Amino acid sequence: MNSSIKFINHASVLISSGNTKLLTDPWYYGDAFHKGWNLIVEQSKKEINDILNEVTHIWISHEHPDHFSVKFFLDFKNQILENSIKIIFQKTKDQRVVSFLKKQNFVVKELTFNKEYKIGEEFTVKCIKDGFYDSALFLNTKHNKILNLNDCEITTKERAEEIFSIVGECDILLTQFSYAAWKGGEKNIKWRKLASEEKLKSMEIQINTLKPKLVIPFASFVYFSNERNKYLNDSANNPDSVVKKFSHFRNLINVMKPFDEILTNTSNFENNDSLAYWTEKYNRIRNNTYHRYDKIKFHDLNNSFKEYQKRIFKNNSRYLIRLAQKISPISIFKNIVIKIDDINQVVLIDIFSKELAKTSEEPDLIMSSDSLKFLLSNSFGFDTLTVNGCFEEGKKGGFENAAKSLAIENLNNMGIYFNLFIMFNFQIIIYFFKRLSKVRKKIN
Repeated sequence: MNSSIKFINHASVLISSGNTKLLTDPWYYGDAFHKGWNLIVEQSKKEINDILNEVTHIWISHEHPDHFSVKFFLDFKNQILENSIKIIFQKTKDQRVVSFLKKQNFVVKELTFNKEYKIGEEFTVKCIKDGFYDSALFLNTKHNKILNLNDCEITTKERAEEIFSIVGECDILLTQFSYAAWKGGEKNIKWRKLASEEKLKSMEIQINTLKPKLVIPFASFVYFSNERNKYLNDSANNPDSVVKKFSHFRNLINVMKPFDEILTNTSNFENNDSLAYWTEKYNRIRNNTYHRYDKIKFHDLNNSFKEYQKRIFKNNSRYLIRLAQKISPISIFKNIVIKIDDINQVVLIDIFSKELAKTSEEPDLIMSSDSLKFLLSNSFGFDTLTVNGCFEEGKKGGFENAAKSLAIENLNNMGIYFNLFIMFNFQIIIYFFKRLSKVRKKIN
């Protein structure tokens, strides 16, 4: 029996080989990133039921909600359990995703990085670490070698060669084709255009190094769906721009629409129908209704700040944070000033203060009261904000200042805490500041 790939939506495909059918990153409806993203098309409940009736395994690449949709796993819990579908996920220090899944009584297999696991007859998988929390999956079936990079940042020849050293040449490559986060604010169209170009250059590096016979562009079939971030749609790549970029390759780029299926041992495909389909869907975006945030009372923001403060000091050393604040040469854990534009307040976030303080200082960041509440109420709040882009810099260097203080929970969510053992994770800290430096250059 031939292997096949069926495209479902965004970063979700069904890869079949014999009796083993692995579904990736199921997100099929609803918003993500705090009313910041939506899918260009959605699936119905019946369509999802039909998909799950085929599935034996589900792989989740990482914790971002467009890959790990909590609502999907809750809504379709019974069917996943009844069909004895196994969940596979990278082995992490924090165990957050795995703990959630096990509490729902799902069968979960944790994958050690770069180790091969057999999940079916002549069907093995290997999980590859990337960045802070992302991962890729290399699938080796009887007929093909398939590499799913989703939105891993394989942006340099050196990094692509590292991946090549783990997997070798692949037959089929699945990879992201457009940017997916804040790009310096509404006026910074230069960065957005550069980000689109860089994403296509990254694809080119991946193609030239990994030498796939077929490339399926995916993991970008979304739009920025909030009144505050919809400007980010103006420079995003679409499937047509990908096909044009790689037109010099014959029969390489296969654009797929929902439920298109291709046998993995054939190069016969036609993009005309799928390109027409996506062009029509992308053109509809401008007429969509965009999300708006609610106004949150200042009293509620103060309560959220107290929750935030408790989380920080529960997971990190109060003494070391105070010491770093005073003597660190890289200016971390400083006070952050935020303008809450919908309630016309400017507040000072001082981690050692009992409450938010009103101030007249120049703000580092500008956002809605709903965004600030979300940031303070969730350990993934700052990470969500940087992805949905529903904020602006208030002054030069404002984002960098904020990240050096508010991104501590990004590390905590990876099982890294600001305590005496922090030096054992020094490489992660260096990586964080390197990324921050790149952002600063592009903002400027």
